[in-house]
Parts: sequence; structure tokens; C-alpha cells
Amino acid sequence: MDRKKTKLTAKIIHQTDTTHDEKHRNADNANRSAKYWGSPVRMRNSGIYRGKGITKRYNKVFFNSDKNPEQTIYRDDRSILNQPIGPSANNLIGQGTKVHSKGSITDVPGVLVGHAEDKSGRTGCTVILYPEGAVPGVDVRGGFPGTEQTDAIKPGTSTDLIQGVLLTGGSNFGLAATAGVVNWLAEHGYGTPTGVGPLPTVPAAVIFDLYYAKGSRRPDVQLGYKAAKAAKAGTVAQGSVGAGAGATVGKIYGTPMKGGVGTASWQIPGGPIVAAIVVVNALGDIWDHDHIIAGALKPNGKFVNQTRAILEGIPPMPSSIQNRSTTIAVIATTAKLDKAEAGRVATLAHDGMARAISPVHIQADGDTVFCIATGTDTSGLIGNAAVTAVGTAAAVVLEQAIVRGVMAAQAEIKHQQNTK
Repeated sequence: MDRKKTKLTAKIIHQTDTTHDEKHRNADNANRSAKYWGSPVRMRNSGIYRGKGITKRYNKVFFNSDKNPEQTIYRDDRSILNQPIGPSANNLIGQGTKVHSKGSITDVPGVLVGHAEDKSGRTGCTVILYPEGAVPGVDVRGGFPGTEQTDAIKPGTSTDLIQGVLLTGGSNFGLAATAGVVNWLAEHGYGTPTGVGPLPTVPAAVIFDLYYAKGSRRPDVQLGYKAAKAAKAGTVAQGSVGAGAGATVGKIYGTPMKGGVGTASWQIPGGPIVAAIVVVNALGDIWDHDHIIAGALKPNGKFVNQTRAILEGIPPMPSSIQNRSTTIAVIATTAKLDKAEAGRVATLAHDGMARAISPVHIQADGDTVFCIATGTDTSGLIGNAAVTAVGTAAAVVLEQAIVRGVMAAQAEIKHQQNTK
């Protein structure tokens, strides 16, 4: 049988051709993916080349849009420096749901809040009480903490319930105010029963406000007692009150702005209430989603954007080496938690702090979050499921409380300026 001879040809594929084909396959795949999922896909340089001389057509973002199918991304795009890392609260809770606009930590039944300030109005105390006793937890993240009785409430210790938490100005000096809170609770019969009367347990954390409060009387036993006596349910004052009276933010570069006390709450549908109160006294800037709302200012009144400045290697202001800070907070929940679980909730709540403050948890911060669990929730949410749900909500309400506290402080300043 005759066989038809076929001429065989071979083509040598050079490495440059392979790279070229791979580059276009990547671009085609990205385009198809964007059209399928309806979401933007960024292709940086569309291939492996990173050097100079790359034309604009290799810097594309593909969108599923007939009106605007392509948008150029330039090599000097710095959008990543314009927002903190991580999702925002509204993106997390989804479907347009927002944290209660008027919510506060006193939405947890039985929780009381009291503020007291020095006569100068530049330092003070904020006390969060649950006189019947709540399960405690704590997580310290900053490199310069000032705390009291945090070891006593860790898992494995004999302290199962606490009657309150003190947040105070005055740095280490302000810890003296704890005795005033303890005295008030003991006088009213709250605390662990002993043969000589009730013994209240009140852990505490401080902020460093000594430069702002220079010349003011530091928080002491009398001021702590006054804050405890003023503790009540209902509306919680926010802004430059209590421990937030001397709080400032944005202290690595430029000129700082005023910080303060903020609070927020959320009820998991069919489940426990989760709420936060915070004293915002951060070295970093305060972010509300994708923009700075308070922080270090340039001489022209614009924000420095301290995260960007650090990434670009700009030396800090000489005075910044003298600054110490701290953002301190309390998470309160009706969930049923043990001490280890409450401690984990406090850990998860720090995520909210990281979303709202940048940079955060650095060596000059003493960032500390307490958790108090009242155990009054009847939904049956317990164990790991409770920790996940409550911890996630805690991060959201803490982020919102930080934003509220700073905005309230700035509103006060504007009001004072307008009334002069």
C-alpha cells in the first residue's frame, strides 16, 4: 500500500515567545474572570517585566463594565498607603447594616459608667462597673502598658468575678485612683465576701496624658471615688470627658489632635449584646474606613498620614521620642463566657483597634482591652461559637467607638471655637 509522504516541519520555540504567550494568557484569564465574577482584577504590568519602559497598555485594571471596560493604573499609584490594612466595619457586617447610632456600653443590662475630671479639665477617670460581678478577660498588646491586676484575672487564678474596670489618665500615677473605686464598691456591699467585709476587684489601665495635663492634679483616690459615685446607666458622655479629658492622637510626626472617650454597641440577632467603651490616646492616626479623621497635622493643617511617612522613611519629629500613648478599652457582653473565652474576645477586639488606628500597638503604646461577660444571655450561644461571634462583634463596636470618641472631641473643639 502506497503511503503518502508528509513533510514534517518543526518550529523552535524560544524563551521570549513562551514569555510572550504566558503574558497574554494571564491577561486573557484575568479578563474572563472579571467578566464572570463581575469584580475588578488588577493586572500589574500584565507579565513578568518590572523595569522601566513598560507602556501604559500593560498597566490595566479589568472591569465588568460596558461603559468603562478598562482603567489605567500608573506605576506611582499609592492607594495602598491611603487606607489602613484590613476591612472596615460596614464591609464586615454587610447588607448596609450599621452599628446602633446611639448605642453605648450601658446597653448591656447592669453596666454603669461614670466620669470624673480634674478641675483643669485636662485629665480624669472613667469607671465601668458591674457591681454584681462579671467574668473578666484581658489582652495587652502595646509595648508600654500601665495596668493593675491584669495578672489576677488571667485563667488559672482564683479571681473569677470582677466588679468593675477603671480607665484613667495620669499614667502610672493615675493607678492610685483604683483605690477610690474599690472603696466605693466596698461601702455599698459589693465584692467577694470575706470575714472582714466585701473585697471588690477592679483592674485598671492608664493612658499617658502627662504632657497635655501638665500642671493638673493627677487622678487620685478622691477622683476615682467620684467617678464610681457618678456611675449610672443610660446615656454615656463621649469626647473630652473622664479619662479622655487629656487624650490626644497623632504624635509621631507633626502636631497632634484631640482624642477622647467613645462607645458603641451591637446585638447579635437572637443572641448576646456586645458593646465597647474606649479612651483614644493613640500615637497613630485615626481612620474612618478609607480616610483619616484625626491625627498628626502639617503646618498647613493637612494630615501627615503617618503610615505613609514611615513607609517612605521620613524621620519622626524630634519631640516624638518623648511621647507615650495608649488606647485602652472595655468590651462588655451578655454572653456566657469563662475567663479564657473572655480573654480571647479581648484579643479579637484588638482587630477593631487596628482597623481604626494606624500605626498601632507599637513600643510607645500601652494598648489594652478588657472584657467583662455578665452571662445573662439566654440564647444558648456558648463555647467556641460564642467566642467567634462575640469576638467578631467586639472588633466592630470597638472600631466604631474609636471613631465616635475622636469625632465627639473634635466637635467639642469646633463648638468652643464658634462660641468665642
